[in-house]
Amino acid sequence: MVTLQQTLKDIHDWSHSRINHLVMNAMDLKDPELVENADCIRREFNEWLDPNIDDHDIFSMEYIGEGSDYE
Repeated sequence: MVTLQQTLKDIHDWSHSRINHLVMNAMDLKDPELVENADCIRREFNEWLDPNIDDHDIFSMEYIGEGSDYE
C-alpha cells in the first residue's frame, strides 16, 4: 500500500515536472495558454513548492467505499 508520505512526494514531484513541461512547451510553441496553465498549477501548490516552509498541516481521509472498513 502506498503511504501518505509517498503520495505527497509524488504530487510534489509531479507539480514541478508539469510546470516545467508546460513552460518549456509554451516557449517552443509560443502558446501563452500553456503559461497560464503552469501558473494555475503553481498557485494550486504554492505552499508545497515554497522551500522556506518546512512543515505543513495535512489532513488525510481514509478511503470510504466499496472494499473499505466503512462499506
